[in-house]
Amino acid sequence: MNLRGLTHVLCLYRHTLLHVLQSSIYYSSSSLHALAWTYVMPCELKRRFVLLYGSQRGQAQSIAEELSDQASEHGLVAELFCLSKKEKYNLEKETAPVVFIVSTTGDGEPPDTALSFVKTIKNKSLPRDYFAHLNYAILALGDTNYANFCNCGKTIDGRLQELGAKHFYSTGYADDGVGLEIVIDPWIEGVWEAIKKSVAEMATSGQQDTGSARSLHTTDLTAAAAAASQESTQASGLDVGVASLTLKDKPAQASEGPKVETGEPKPAVLEASLTQSMPPLSESALNVPSLPPPFLNVSLEDAPAQELSGPVCQDHHQQVSISKTVQLTRDDAVKVALMLELDISGKDMPYQPGDSFDVLCPNDASEVLTLLQTLRLEQQSHHRVQLELRKDTKKKAAQLPPYVPVGCTLLYLFTWCLEIRSVPKKAFLRALVECTGAAPEKRRLQELCSKQGAADYSRFIRDTSVCLLDLLLAFPSCHPPLSLLIEHLPKLQPRSYSAASSAQRHPGKLHFVFNIVEFPACPERPAARRGVCTGWLSSLVSAIVQSDSAVQGPVETTASASLPMIYVGLRPGNAFRLPSDLSVPMVMVGPGTGVAPFIGFLQQREKERVNNPDGCFGETWLFFGCRHKDRDFLFREELERFVASGTLTHLKVSFSRDAAEGGQSQSSPRYVQHNLLLHAKEVASILLKEKGYFYVCGDAKNMAKDVNDALVDMIVAETQVDKLEAMKTLAALREEKRYLQDIWT
Repeated sequence: MNLRGLTHVLCLYRHTLLHVLQSSIYYSSSSLHALAWTYVMPCELKRRFVLLYGSQRGQAQSIAEELSDQASEHGLVAELFCLSKKEKYNLEKETAPVVFIVSTTGDGEPPDTALSFVKTIKNKSLPRDYFAHLNYAILALGDTNYANFCNCGKTIDGRLQELGAKHFYSTGYADDGVGLEIVIDPWIEGVWEAIKKSVAEMATSGQQDTGSARSLHTTDLTAAAAAASQESTQASGLDVGVASLTLKDKPAQASEGPKVETGEPKPAVLEASLTQSMPPLSESALNVPSLPPPFLNVSLEDAPAQELSGPVCQDHHQQVSISKTVQLTRDDAVKVALMLELDISGKDMPYQPGDSFDVLCPNDASEVLTLLQTLRLEQQSHHRVQLELRKDTKKKAAQLPPYVPVGCTLLYLFTWCLEIRSVPKKAFLRALVECTGAAPEKRRLQELCSKQGAADYSRFIRDTSVCLLDLLLAFPSCHPPLSLLIEHLPKLQPRSYSAASSAQRHPGKLHFVFNIVEFPACPERPAARRGVCTGWLSSLVSAIVQSDSAVQGPVETTASASLPMIYVGLRPGNAFRLPSDLSVPMVMVGPGTGVAPFIGFLQQREKERVNNPDGCFGETWLFFGCRHKDRDFLFREELERFVASGTLTHLKVSFSRDAAEGGQSQSSPRYVQHNLLLHAKEVASILLKEKGYFYVCGDAKNMAKDVNDALVDMIVAETQVDKLEAMKTLAALREEKRYLQDIWT
């Protein structure tokens, strides 16, 4: 039975029920009116809830929009707003359930779109019962590779509780470090019933406002409809519900969600892969996501188009030239590190040591070409892209992507607008199912986006960073329309780097350092790749690279017109700064390219010492690490010069491969955290007695965690407290902005 047929059955029961009620002597007029609302009006009206999101790079917004799109399937109406749009919602008077979806950015900070909201609710003058009327739920997004996991969600949650608000559903903490979907999928699965229950309870208590749509009481009607269409539902596996249609999870017969095609029997294989599953998954009924509603019409016009040569600049991005490039590592180093000097003279770009800035970069030209060829659009690469919203779309708050310029070419779209390297979400995979012809390929895509295939999704897509191009090459019968790609591929994001210089030492110049990121080939990605931005930058500057010996030497004069140009912009709201009090000691931990901001710190401190020779300056410690002393000891000469001048009080270095290969004493520390523990008394004294600062810059996944663990052990040993108290001490240091991190995954 299709949806139209089911609706017809339900409406027949509505009219029958009305007839019975009107002819019965057991119902008064008032009770008849109430029952009519309870059982009849649901055909036309639904309950509302408020859905608010705070997003930095679109992840939380995307999840909120998916929830909003799914709401009608559950008999609900979602009122979707960004937290920054305060004029569109009013929590002070809100009587419907409220769902928050918020991410965390930087060192545990709220995303830009949530900053104002967080500041408002943190106002200490608000009364304790300010939100006593509010029922809410929170889905917090974060990454356990960073110390302040889901801090924005925790901040909002804790403050709402302090102001009297109540949970109607448990808080979800989704971890991008292991896969957001592990928490998000079950959280979303359970939130719908929780919203309905909250709506019903608020209506019963009279809290729900009279202008809201009425709830859907389905028990009797569902049973009646199911009984009337028993033969049809048994044949199709349909579980009849008023809000939506789902496929029952019946072993080897049907599946929950859209119909799953099993295809021809598959040959036996020894192990699973991106394109092939193994039992029990290959033999399981599947729960697949609902199909995301399309919202774009896209056409290609063979007409003169505006040939754009670079990114569509945002207000704070400016075009600057790369005046100098230095390779800081030896050719035989495991990773190649480059330092770029940008000429920012005459630009409005005042920066301080520790600041970060964004670089706008394009997708790799060869990947874009291969993608166009795979999509059979190569001949139309210079056609104009015309976008418009579908008039029949069911997507809530659908809008044209603002990052796609009007009238741009198809080539420009894939080069500068869309993140073609992004890992496809399950909703994207679900949409690709409908564009896949071969039954075995279709089945495998269904498995990868299903609840049952969560482990395979993580193993073969998320963990290996599979992208759209990889999927299209692996599933050759998949031919998605251009509209689908624009709907699902996110905006191409800028890449962030730390300033590795001080404007006082290098006026009109800005330095930054990076390793050229390499992604070796693997079964899921047959071709090796470089990082989107680092690969592009290394190609861009290949003609002007100097050796490390030229770092302090003269720079060859090059015509400014021939210098490579890039677009950069300073990132706002940075707290990774030198102490304002020069007498305060500081400890800096920066292995590899993580040393970059500390070069700027020390250049600044050196100038401050020259300008204030009688000043009182606190101790400075730097813990640096790399693989080999003679291959990748970045800024070695400059660091040793800082020590000689007294600008850097203590330089503690560790060389992991030299230690492992016996190139130094067995007692030598292998990593920076080992070196920290060797100087535990001094570091603990700086942090706990002298009110000093502790900075960490570098890899979040391993190094930052290990350093944090070392600090916990250090505090336990030096203060004789248990581990929990030591962790609280570190949390307090973060709150005081004396334990600061500039880390990345």
